[in-house]
Amino acid sequence: MNRSRCRNKAFSLVEMLVTIAVIGILAAIAVPTIGNVVEGSRRGVAENLVQTLNKATREFSHSQWDLRTNPVPSSGGDEMLVLRTLQWRDPDTSGELNPKGPFMKNDWNPTTSSSNEDYRAEWTGSVWKLLEPGTEGAGLKIIFDGSDLGTTYKHDDAFTPVGSR
Repeated sequence: MNRSRCRNKAFSLVEMLVTIAVIGILAAIAVPTIGNVVEGSRRGVAENLVQTLNKATREFSHSQWDLRTNPVPSSGGDEMLVLRTLQWRDPDTSGELNPKGPFMKNDWNPTTSSSNEDYRAEWTGSVWKLLEPGTEGAGLKIIFDGSDLGTTYKHDDAFTPVGSR
């Protein structure tokens, strides 16, 4: 009677350590790359929002009046006032063919920020500019989780838009 050996197949300790080391090396390479992708995506979203604000400003200027102000760089108040002007609908119902607005969605309710850790949209007096993290200045804080969307902003009847006629 020949006894055949029944050999269990499994990883040896050395094979297990090599596998764990390879996984660790791959993770060390992949994790920073994924972080760069996320940061690049945030920058892309922030640039898109600033382009949208500039487009709304141009459309407002073509339809209503030239939207120019003297900005206050240390405050986000002028950014908020310009945004609310872009979200405003002219109540004048005369027969003019110009669009009355709003030129920016009025369910966007950002906060202002002067933290150099945030992406911010800064009003320069005639156009919007992106402030990236690490840059000083105040502006509308760009939030990436959508928590600043939803509630429609209601303008007071006495609202006076920036630079009104």
